[in-house]
This record gives sequence, structure tokens and C-alpha cells, in this order.
Amino acid sequence: MNNSRNDNNQQGFLSGLIGKPTPEKHAGLTYSVAAIVILFLSLVYGCIPESAGTARAYLSFLVAPIAFLLMGIWYFWYTKTSVKTFAKAQNCHPKYYLLAVLLQIGLLSLSEVNTLFLEFLEKFGYEYVEPVLPNMDGAGFIGVLFVIAVLPAIMEDFFFRGIQLEGLKSFGTVGAVLLSGGLFALFHQSPAQTVYQFICGAAFALVAIKSGSFLPTALAHFINNAYILVLYKYKITSFSTPVYAIILSVSAVCLILSLGYLLFIDRQKTDKKKGKYGGFFLCASVGIAVFALSWISALFA
Repeated sequence: MNNSRNDNNQQGFLSGLIGKPTPEKHAGLTYSVAAIVILFLSLVYGCIPESAGTARAYLSFLVAPIAFLLMGIWYFWYTKTSVKTFAKAQNCHPKYYLLAVLLQIGLLSLSEVNTLFLEFLEKFGYEYVEPVLPNMDGAGFIGVLFVIAVLPAIMEDFFFRGIQLEGLKSFGTVGAVLLSGGLFALFHQSPAQTVYQFICGAAFALVAIKSGSFLPTALAHFINNAYILVLYKYKITSFSTPVYAIILSVSAVCLILSLGYLLFIDRQKTDKKKGKYGGFFLCASVGIAVFALSWISALFA
């Protein structure tokens, strides 16, 4: 009885801060709370001594997935959403898994966009620092694959294309796609990858809106991360001109076909614009500020 009263008091306190609860306010609030949790866990991680070695290296990649897991628990409690109902809603037509994979292959053709943006930033003195990955020799690769490819794909898509996108849908397809892409790119706090991550985030949001599920994009996200890890493990930094030309051509065709289908052939009904941007940005302001400051600090570090 007391627990129920405390829950109502906490929800009433938040409602007093943000006004009448709406889907877009929930989306903004989850972003801000996630940013605070990630900031807190990052500070805790910073206290772990370097002597922790491999364990410390793994933990650095677990901060965001743990934060998003906690956010999911909080979201289901705060919005009184049934986990069973949410999980059931993720069922979608198998074609969207194929479309998501084709789209991810297609996005590889835009990797040069990342290179061009990095070169632009370097003109202002920015130096990109490669992330330090745990040892991938032998069975170590399985652990790295799980921590850097599997978990982020599941948890990030659960958060961005699952619980958060649900609130952004009230802005219509275009508004939701652009906002989701921007929030996804800012969350990564990586100046060098901002443009590519925005494109990926927006493309994944489009698939999630059309399919009504975050699972197809989680699969595509995993493939992207696993592909990068394989290249890193085998120290593949470039391809011969003929091979690169083939990869680029196939990738471009996949991008055109998948986007063409999603934009012009798929006729899934989507919400019409009716949400208020002011309420969203008010609730998301803390999260945007936290990630933006981190992005800026990384740019001038």
C-alpha cells in the first residue's frame, strides 16, 4: 500500500514538472534520464583503476547498455506499459528483417561521408582517437563480439527505436525520423562519426516506424558492429580498387532498393503530425545538454 502511494507521489512530482504527460514528453524525459544515468555510470567507471586491465576495457562498453536496461525498467513503470504488451507489439512481417539488412549493407556505401567529415574536422585541429578494444585473440573475440556488437545492438535499438521512438511518432514520420537520427548521433558523443551515425539513426527509425518493431534494426545494427569488429580483428583497413568498386556498387544498389521500397512502395499507415516540439525539447533538454557538452569536449580534447 505504501509502495503504491510512493509510486503515485513520484509520478505526480514528475507530472508537476513537465505538465500534462504526452508521448513526446515521455520520449524527451527518457532521453534526459538516460543521459544522467550514463553520466553517473561513466563517473563510476572512471574510478576503476587501470590495473583492472581487461575487465576495465569490457566495462567501458557496458555503461550504455546497462543504462538503457535501467531506462527500460523505469519507462515501463512510469508509463505503466505492460512488458508483455510491448514485446507482443514487436512482431512484424519478415520482409522488414530483409529490408533492414539490405539497408545496412547499403549504408556502407556512405562510409566516405564519414571520412569527408573527419577531414573537415581535422582542419580545425581535431584528432580522431581509435577506441581501445579488449583483446580479440582466440575466444576473446566472442566476448568482444557480445559486448560491442550484440548488447549495443539490442539495448540501443530497444531504447531509440523502441521505447523512445514510440513517443516521437506523434511528430509524423519525417519529424520522428530526423529527431531520432539526431538524438542517436548525439548520444554517441563522437564528432568524427556524427554524420554517419545520424544517417544510420534516421534510416533505422524509418524501418522501425514502417515495421512497428525495433527487432529488424537491432539485427542490422548487430551486422554493422560485427562487420567493423571483423575488419579490426584482421587489420583490414582498405580494399583493392576492383574489390572496393564491387562492394561500393552492391552497397549502393542495396541502399537504393531498400529506401525506394520503404519510401515509395511500403504503404504502412503512420501517425500524422500532432505532437508539440516544445514539450519534447523541454523534457529532453537535460539529455541534449549532457551529450552536447560531451561531444564538444571530445571535439576540443
